[in-house]
Amino acid sequence: MASFERFDDMCDLRLKPKILRNLLSEYVPNEKQPLVDFQSLSKVVSTISTHKLLSESPSSSADQKKIQAKPSKSAVDEWVERLLALVSSDMPDKCWVGVVLIGVTCRECCSDRFFSSYSVWFNSLLSHIKNPESSRIVLVASCTSVSDLLTRLSRFTNTKKEAVSHASKVVLPIIKLLEEESSEALWESIVHLLSTIVILFPAAFHSSYDKVESVIASKIFSTKTSSNMLKKFAHFLALLPKANKGDAGSWSLMMQKLLISINVHLNNFFQGLEDETVGKKAIQRLAPPGKDSPLPLGGQDGGLDDASLNSEEFIVSRVSALMFCCSTMLTSSFKSKLNVQVASLLSLVERVLAVNGSLPRSMSPFMTGIQQELVCAELPTLHSSALELLRATIKCIRSQLLPYAASVVSVVSSYFKKCSLPELGIKLYSIIKTLLKSMGVGMAMQLANEVVSNASVDLEGFDAVSSKPPSLTNGAVLKGGSKKRKHASNSGAEAENSAVEVGVPDDHSLKIAALEALETLLTIGGALGSNGWRERVDKLLMTTATNACEWRWANAETYHHVPNKSSTDEFKLAALRAFLASLVSPSPIRPAFLAEGLELFQRGKCQAEMKVAEFCAHALMSLEVVIHPRALPLDGLPSLSSQFPQSDSLASQKQNALGLNKMDRLAGDGSVLSNLWLANVDVPSNSEIQRSVDTTLPLPEAKRLKVGNDLVGSENVQQADVLMKVPESTKESLGHVSDRDDDMVSEKGCREVVSETQEGEGLAAKDSLMKESAIGKKQESLGDSDDDSVPSLKADDYLSSDSDVES
Repeated sequence: MASFERFDDMCDLRLKPKILRNLLSEYVPNEKQPLVDFQSLSKVVSTISTHKLLSESPSSSADQKKIQAKPSKSAVDEWVERLLALVSSDMPDKCWVGVVLIGVTCRECCSDRFFSSYSVWFNSLLSHIKNPESSRIVLVASCTSVSDLLTRLSRFTNTKKEAVSHASKVVLPIIKLLEEESSEALWESIVHLLSTIVILFPAAFHSSYDKVESVIASKIFSTKTSSNMLKKFAHFLALLPKANKGDAGSWSLMMQKLLISINVHLNNFFQGLEDETVGKKAIQRLAPPGKDSPLPLGGQDGGLDDASLNSEEFIVSRVSALMFCCSTMLTSSFKSKLNVQVASLLSLVERVLAVNGSLPRSMSPFMTGIQQELVCAELPTLHSSALELLRATIKCIRSQLLPYAASVVSVVSSYFKKCSLPELGIKLYSIIKTLLKSMGVGMAMQLANEVVSNASVDLEGFDAVSSKPPSLTNGAVLKGGSKKRKHASNSGAEAENSAVEVGVPDDHSLKIAALEALETLLTIGGALGSNGWRERVDKLLMTTATNACEWRWANAETYHHVPNKSSTDEFKLAALRAFLASLVSPSPIRPAFLAEGLELFQRGKCQAEMKVAEFCAHALMSLEVVIHPRALPLDGLPSLSSQFPQSDSLASQKQNALGLNKMDRLAGDGSVLSNLWLANVDVPSNSEIQRSVDTTLPLPEAKRLKVGNDLVGSENVQQADVLMKVPESTKESLGHVSDRDDDMVSEKGCREVVSETQEGEGLAAKDSLMKESAIGKKQESLGDSDDDSVPSLKADDYLSSDSDVES
């Protein structure tokens, strides 16, 4: 009957035990069944993770819980029993399967099952680590599974003591394995387990801290350690101070050991390239006042006790690993406040970057050409590590770098002049970005000219090649046109052999770094660009972005066959981002290339590339404020209804009726309205309006209204001068209108409106504010309107202001 059972859907809880039993029967071997395929384990792990087969989570319905609870629990019990049997097997392959799946179970099982079974699982795994006869694959799997178990155990707050006890039982056995074994895979799993313990349970290292540090240092200075493992050992060594006492003293002591060891290695590497006193002073600077300096990492001589280990390649690889360790210590979080030795770190960076392979005259007889060649081959790696250490130092102390800012600017500026390798230039631009973000406008003032001049040189090559890219479909070799040939007597064969291919984009990493540095400079110090460099940067970014996009759109058919396509896409996005920054960055004048930017972003928005189209749409939204600037709202103004409550008096009703009749006549007679528009009108100035407001409003409201009038008036000053002027004859007649008869006044619309306004002179002072606000709104609507038709202004917009002038 079970084969005819139907399920609701793929989320039916009754499916879990079925699928789990199928995995046990088909892919997980038992004591008698041999292991068919190692790759089948990946299917087992993915299926368990996808369907949560070991979760044993309760269902929402009580009936389903009764139906599902017993089968699911039985299936998980069968699963755990099978794994424990495989872990205790004498066959290495079956034991390896059981150990791997135990680690998966630690991650996927429910909390109750893990809490009740973790001790049994841990002892089973620890027995394999301590067993000297265990195979390497079992040892590697055991270290990984123990790491998963301790990670899950750290989430239980009520098992902290038991967790530390379990973790401390693992430290010494795996350190012993690290000393005895030479398998790099085993080293990697051991370092991963040690890193997990030092992060989650640092107290487990209290009794074995010195032993662990000694073994890790010996592996760093070992010739058998690969470059990949060097970084992993250095990363763990940077985390180790958390396990000593977890205080600032432990961190500072480790940093001193690392810096002394680095300088000891550099003394051997820089022999003949620098004065001997430089290294001695660097080591003396690291000694605490009144105390002896600690021993370097690795012993008395810093790990260089064998003359065969003094090769240039070995020294540079170890120095780079130790610098990486220092950088990790600077950028990792630490619970105590640190006392960073900034002066020692900057002097180390300056010492490394000062050596460029040239021989001083006094040292020339002591170094052969082969030695100089070997040193110059390793110097770029050493300079790269020094630049990374400088960047980590800046990120660590940020604005506290201010006392050393002059030294940092000097190092960066001087190295810009002699940096010729793209990889080092990328790191240098990254340092500048970090400096600008950390130090702010002051650093932007110091580095602006240096960044602009170097970025212009780095971006210039793309402009020359990509402004008119040749077709990539042509099968002939493309000749380089960027440089003219000096010798025209070469034969055709020589010309073909010396042809240079252009038009195919290369790796744009350096250009991307230069664009990002310019973008950061504009973001931080764009408002300071009035001293000359801002105009250059805006033009450079406009040209670069246009050329990058035009090259891509012109070669749309062959673009997918271009090498380094991803690098070209990243370069185009970086160019568009930098161009947008130049348009929206604070500037004393309107952006000079706003029209070009709008056209470029409009075209990019319609492209098939989703990233470019998405960014161009975002850029157009950001430029909306630049295209259509809005006046600030008058937030603090009180409502006019509350300031001037409606009145039921006869004068108020008469005023409203006269206003309606006036507007009806103006709407019916187009000539009157046309005459008002074409007349030479004159409106009160902002100062006159402000004097009127000051007499009717309290001081705070008057100030806020003045700000709004100034903003609106500055946006539409030309239109206001044309549309709001009253004829001189109208001005002269203002004082005599009240003495004439209403029938005579009706011949001219303007005089009629004036007489009607004066009939309500009891409310004139109150209504003047409303009408003056209406004038500002009319001016703002006229300035923003794109319609060619003349808007219908009301006549009382003029006359209310005229009455104020007369009063």
